[in-house]
Amino acid sequence: MTRTVLAALFLLATPSFVLCQDGSAAPQDPKAAYDELVKAFNKAISDWQTEAQAAVEKARAEGAKQLPAIAMTPPTKEFIAKAQEYAQQYEGKDEAVPFLGFVLKYARTERNAVKKVIGTLAATHGKSAAIADVLPFVTTGMRMGAAAQVMELLDDVAANHANAECKALALITRGTIKLQSANTDAERKAAEQDLRSVASITKDADLVAQAKDALFEIENLQVGCKAPEIAGVDVEGAPIKLSDYLGKVVLLDFWGFW
Repeated sequence: MTRTVLAALFLLATPSFVLCQDGSAAPQDPKAAYDELVKAFNKAISDWQTEAQAAVEKARAEGAKQLPAIAMTPPTKEFIAKAQEYAQQYEGKDEAVPFLGFVLKYARTERNAVKKVIGTLAATHGKSAAIADVLPFVTTGMRMGAAAQVMELLDDVAANHANAECKALALITRGTIKLQSANTDAERKAAEQDLRSVASITKDADLVAQAKDALFEIENLQVGCKAPEIAGVDVEGAPIKLSDYLGKVVLLDFWGFW
């Protein structure tokens, strides 16, 4: 375990309980616990990035012919484990959901943790309104060996949840997953049906906008569609538009500093 992770975890090592006026122990406020977890995690990630960059700059300054190897996996393991501990502490309650969501948002290689979270959400929180906050992140399970469980969870929420916003989020998430994996017109049609259903379920402007953004890909970014206009300047600063090259073969190379 690196010094950075140890220091960040030390911030989380404060007692999970505080004393009531009568001297008895009371559970720490779950929101405060979650905020502490996120704060420590963000610090560990920031320090990890800073240390890695410093190592590269030092090597360059010393004229090293080969730059030092940088760990490509951020220090998530210990924080995922801590989130699981909190989720266990609040087991069966809505207070556990943010910690389950933390696992889905930040897991990188913790496959078993993600699978367990998906199962817990389906078994315990599938009817809770609190699940709305984590539904967009269940897609992590698609690359962690829990694809079938993810789709079952989304199917259940979309069909049976009492809250319209939760149903809409499930449809958006399920439709997006279907679209990303679609190989046929029928599969794209199924994704489109989910996304178009959102407007009939909720009037929430943000959710309707999310569905429309996903539908834009189906309607405009499929093979055979006319490419949307792209305007900018070339390397010499002259104005340029994609439509200027209509009828010609064009290779678009998208890149940036992430």
